[in-house]
Amino acid sequence: MSPAVRGFESLPAILLRRANAPGERWELTFIEGDGDGRRINAQDFAARVGGVAGMLRAVTAPGEPVLLLYPPGIAFLVGFMACLAAGRVAVPVNPPRRNRLIERVDGIVADTGARIALTTAAMLADQAWWRAEDGALARLDWRETDRIAPDPLTVEPVGAEDVAFIQYTSGSTSAPRGVVVTHGNLIAVMQRMGAAWHIGPDSVMVTWLPAFHDLGLIFGLLQPLFSGCATVAMVPARFLQTPARWLEAITRYRGTHTAAPSFAYEACVRRITETERAGLDLSSLRMAMNAAEPIDPSVMAAFAERFAPCGYKASVSCPAYGLAESTLAITANPADAPAVVMAVDARALETSDRAVPLAGGRELVGSGRALPDIDIRIVDPQARRALEDGAVGEIWARGPAIARGYWGNPGATGEVFGARLAGDGGAAWLRTGDLGFLREGELFVTGRLKDVIIIRGANHYPQDIERLACRSHPALRPECTAAFALPARPGAPEGLAIVQEIERVHRRAAPGPVFAAIRDAVWSGCDLLPDAIVLIEPGSVPRTSSGKIRRRATREAFLEGSLRAIAAWQRPGVADGAPRPAEGGLRGWLLAWLAERCGVPQGRIDADASFAAAGLDSLGAAELAAAIGALVGRAVSPAAVFDHPTPNRLLRHLGGAPAEAPRPPARADLSCPQPRAGRDVEELLDLIARDG
Repeated sequence: MSPAVRGFESLPAILLRRANAPGERWELTFIEGDGDGRRINAQDFAARVGGVAGMLRAVTAPGEPVLLLYPPGIAFLVGFMACLAAGRVAVPVNPPRRNRLIERVDGIVADTGARIALTTAAMLADQAWWRAEDGALARLDWRETDRIAPDPLTVEPVGAEDVAFIQYTSGSTSAPRGVVVTHGNLIAVMQRMGAAWHIGPDSVMVTWLPAFHDLGLIFGLLQPLFSGCATVAMVPARFLQTPARWLEAITRYRGTHTAAPSFAYEACVRRITETERAGLDLSSLRMAMNAAEPIDPSVMAAFAERFAPCGYKASVSCPAYGLAESTLAITANPADAPAVVMAVDARALETSDRAVPLAGGRELVGSGRALPDIDIRIVDPQARRALEDGAVGEIWARGPAIARGYWGNPGATGEVFGARLAGDGGAAWLRTGDLGFLREGELFVTGRLKDVIIIRGANHYPQDIERLACRSHPALRPECTAAFALPARPGAPEGLAIVQEIERVHRRAAPGPVFAAIRDAVWSGCDLLPDAIVLIEPGSVPRTSSGKIRRRATREAFLEGSLRAIAAWQRPGVADGAPRPAEGGLRGWLLAWLAERCGVPQGRIDADASFAAAGLDSLGAAELAAAIGALVGRAVSPAAVFDHPTPNRLLRHLGGAPAEAPRPPARADLSCPQPRAGRDVEELLDLIARDG
């Protein structure tokens, strides 16, 4: 028996023990509005879990997958823990919106064979179209768990090797991959994170991360339950609309631990005003995990500098690395140690795959050292041999936190979870698909081996994007598309480029409608907005001898400018500052806001074209909803921008707004490099954790 499962106690058993312990400190506070939030203690929470678990025992079989489609809130965690307590397999899913993410949810339903879905009464009523318009969702047996009466909690005996839940990696719509996480995996990773980051009963976790993804679920919600500390959670959209709310919650509840991807720290630097900053006290923080995407050292430094007057200490920043296939974390920077930053020769890194120290060179942030009992190797993926310190190769890992494999997919499981070093007959390794190097035990992540595109922490599979793009307009040649990541640059994360062959008879047609069709299709299907689109001559996309598209060769040609291009579109940059006062009431204000936010002349904004056509992505949609809400004096959900995706349709939806709109409050000045554009909120929420 491995050290991870010696004396094993499952998470439901831990909950039951906490519910029966006098003076138990675990509690969950969930903030939805501007008030104190709803608070639930261990005893009441366990009773709610007991009621739902009893229902599951009556209508499902042991080990059966159960879908969880919840809005953010306490009900989700009740449903999740009820599945584990009843010995059922929880399947957290990002609820779809009309015409958005629906294929992905349908794919998960088909992949798991699930019959039962848990949700709330309000969500089921608001989303009645699930049953009216989508066959896969209509066939499910929907259960409204917030209407189930509490009942004493009883826990099914489970072992460390029993399956707890399936974590679907983000972005895959046509062939979703569900990572099988066991009860032992969960306990192993939480034991190690708790020790590395000093999480105990006196800690206070503050999180806005989405609960249907691994970082928000495991670190934000389950880790506090395991460690016995208080949790303060909020609706993710509250942070996305107003980043100050995250730091205000840390201030108010004296938060000690929190986590977010790099973009969130950048958003705080860029968008929190001086007035908001003056009310912050971050001196209680002991660690702030920085994860989910390449960590920009300039953002990390800018955040520390901007919020130093609020008591924030640079040593609090804790980079980490992990993926869904490792349950969550593989490496961690300890809570009591400064982050490691190394300057290297960029040319040597790119041309010879070696990290050569160079004063004034490209700065890389270390992702910490391997957690206890986690073994890491840097491997030549072709020769399958381990490389020495400083050599760049694929990151391989093994240990008690590595998940079992992919649900119902033995081929992919063997390929990813069954790797072996040449001449090594020992245990199998997990191939992460990420590139990096080790230096004196510190892991530095430099890129990725596979074609998977990671933007704002979300995995996007290029074949999904390509399928949407090539079918979006009749002028485009099917199966002649290449989607790939644009390289990151200082202050700007990776972006998305799409190269698409056009039918010969359409070579001289106006490209504008084609660009708009591709943008709208990718935005609607993947919650992702391209940064560049190039239409090329028929037959000119690079291919292998067997006819497969060579994405990396296409990317190189794009960066070199050697594509046989017919037309090209580049996403507008983001303009700084607030919109100027506009004539024409709310309509004039909205068009001016879009022009300023998307960096285009106001005359180019078509009020009947989609927001995506103007260059507004999901993060921009959240900012727009917040700005309109402040303007009209009532809350406006980002979903309104998605459901009414043109200026005129949104204006009709907002009927009754004031005829004349005052100037909205100015946004904060930039204090760190501005990214090309804010990206993808719903999928970046679907994913905010790195999952390979």
